[in-house]
Amino acid sequence: MLLLDMDASILFDEATMQKINKPTLLVERMDGNKRFMTMRSHLRLKRLVEINQVIPVTNRTIEQFKQLELFQIDAKPKWAILEKGEVLLKDGKPDKRYVNWLRQYDREANLSSILTYLEEVETVDWAVYPATTLSPLLDRPHEALMPVEDEAALLEELFKRSHG
Repeated sequence: MLLLDMDASILFDEATMQKINKPTLLVERMDGNKRFMTMRSHLRLKRLVEINQVIPVTNRTIEQFKQLELFQIDAKPKWAILEKGEVLLKDGKPDKRYVNWLRQYDREANLSSILTYLEEVETVDWAVYPATTLSPLLDRPHEALMPVEDEAALLEELFKRSHG
């Protein structure tokens, strides 16, 4: 399962996208700012989300996350981690079972708690991208994926791995 830090990868502002000589898509409009991604990355990310192999991680609030069209229209993830690891969404809504689990085990809402919970409800091996932002936050064994220029190729490789 890929933990994908949306704030540090995949999405680019308009100025950056104009420098990239590849077809792009507008995937977010928030507070007057537009965010884009390459069409190749979009297609590959969508395929990974469809087979439940991506969990987006973002500092965004639920309201801000809902403005990210990519995950509201094109590829709705089963899980999403928001607000620096304080909120876990399941199928687009806060996961009530997770909130009860936190209370039952007297745990704080954070990324470590979310991953522990997800390991109980899903069978997962973690890969994180980019490792430069997520690895320092994790206390679990994981595959650290370093930033790459061609993120679409990385997503394609992860898709192939998940399909043996």
